[in-house]
Amino acid sequence: MKTLIYIADTKALNDKEKFESLYKAVPTYRQNKIDAYKTEKDKKLSLGTGLLLSHALKEAGYKESDLELVHAENGKPCFKHHEDIHFSLSHSEEKVMCAISSTPIGCDVEYITNNNEKDLDNWTKMESYVKAADVNMIDLLKGNIGYDPEYIFKRLSFDDGYKYMICSKEAILDSQIVEIKF
Repeated sequence: MKTLIYIADTKALNDKEKFESLYKAVPTYRQNKIDAYKTEKDKKLSLGTGLLLSHALKEAGYKESDLELVHAENGKPCFKHHEDIHFSLSHSEEKVMCAISSTPIGCDVEYITNNNEKDLDNWTKMESYVKAADVNMIDLLKGNIGYDPEYIFKRLSFDDGYKYMICSKEAILDSQIVEIKF
């Protein structure tokens, strides 16, 4: 499977009717996750990442209703009996991101403020690596572990006030990046 990367803006989900319509279209496990959030912002971000994952799975040739989402020993979400599907989700402020691949992958999106842009270069690298390599962030921050040199990083730039990073062992230079409109 070619690495597929999707991003979207969740502003359209401010419309209550649109939100409800799209909420009904996602699987029950995603609805339960959305319902567990207290704030409207978090509900929109959860719906947004769920919609991107659903779209990515469909584009990759999978029927989401045939897949069973489970959590690995460390809590990382995955699909039971489908070791060939790796995905990563991220969100920040009003942006959501999904990366899907046949090999381990991690993604991160972060909103840029006036004084955090330089820090975000390191943070998005760490966050995407932790997701791809399935390691503990605390161990990485404390220096107990380092970056595995087999992993490749790709920074995405859309000049939209956000930092985006992808991490994978596979060459991701030719990955397909798609912006989705809700």
